[in-house]
Amino acid sequence: MSKISIPAVFFALSLLISGACSLDDNPSSNSSFFSVNTNQILKNDIPFPIRGVVYVPVYPGFLPWEIEGLSSEVLDANLKERIVVDLKNIKNLGANTVRLWGAPVYVYEALAEEGELNILQTIWFDGEVDDFQDDSYKEQCKSYIRITVDRVYSAYPGSSPPVIAFLVGNELSRDSIIQTDNLHPEIQSYSGIHIQTDASLTASEAFLAEMGDYLKSYENTQYGKVSLVSYSNEIRTYDILDTPFLDFRSHNVYSYAIPYYLSDPPTGSSTGTHYQGWIEYLKYQYPDIPLLITETGLSVSPMVEAIGPPDYGYGGNSEDEQAEGLVQNLMDIQRAARPGAGVIIHEYLDAWWKFSLEDSLTQDPYDIEEWFGLVSFVEYNGFYITSERAAFKSIQKYWQYPF
Repeated sequence: MSKISIPAVFFALSLLISGACSLDDNPSSNSSFFSVNTNQILKNDIPFPIRGVVYVPVYPGFLPWEIEGLSSEVLDANLKERIVVDLKNIKNLGANTVRLWGAPVYVYEALAEEGELNILQTIWFDGEVDDFQDDSYKEQCKSYIRITVDRVYSAYPGSSPPVIAFLVGNELSRDSIIQTDNLHPEIQSYSGIHIQTDASLTASEAFLAEMGDYLKSYENTQYGKVSLVSYSNEIRTYDILDTPFLDFRSHNVYSYAIPYYLSDPPTGSSTGTHYQGWIEYLKYQYPDIPLLITETGLSVSPMVEAIGPPDYGYGGNSEDEQAEGLVQNLMDIQRAARPGAGVIIHEYLDAWWKFSLEDSLTQDPYDIEEWFGLVSFVEYNGFYITSERAAFKSIQKYWQYPF
């Protein structure tokens, strides 16, 4: 993929601070618990800085797509016990939010029992299909929307689940976006019940508008609520996909990816890092809507060449470097020229499960994706418990006493 050049002129413009202005001054007009203003997500009309972690409740010997649809009665007892412990430890970390993917219903029941943690719910779509506008593909996506929304609400009978927002998709592939857009140049807008756009859209953007509108409509019809909706974009596709029609913009931002994909990465206004420069650029691009960082993380996979600060690397980081780098990311976000909506750290648990059940039984020292956890797995009494890495303690301290 070719590198992308960022105009240098953005830097000065990014220092212009925009004030907060509610998009919904009448709380009764929004049936969601959460709303937005120019820079932030609000909870009960009060700014709610998101401090979260990605939580995929999968231990060695399990696969997420196999446990997702299991009832609480048949879910493994050891796994259920660990889910409860994990959620308590995530609260102890100082997080107020968990970003979930396809989680079993027991996770939502445990969240309801534990309290105080909010949910950022990802609706995963296959991002590498030939055509996002294919009717059968869109029906599969809508079916999964219904399944996920129903699962979340089933754990909160008679009450509203603490869902900050639903994310309709995550990191759709650049090739699939381009192919979809080329197949459907005639699709330039979307008009639904909750989302109406102008005529500047691409076909892929119209797909996301349709999915967001469908989720809002289904949730409202079934449960009388209309949640916020966003989509998690990333650096490889930010220039060909935009979602101004959703409630806020979300980006997955990793420090090592910025100098890799950008030929002339911007530097931050206060910390001078590429990470801060990039999120300031993104916010400058979206001045009137909140920007939430939906993933940031560093892998401690051992069999990769170490790069170190300031951008660190895709793997090869020591545990101390992981801690230092993530705290730097948090500081970059906090001290950015324009305030952001918060950050989700990828991720709480290591992910041994990336390829198969057999793969999930061991941690591959060469597989970078298996080593992002703030905690590691330790065998104990025939199952596993977790051990805090240095990053857990450093983030806990930072969230308690920001520098």
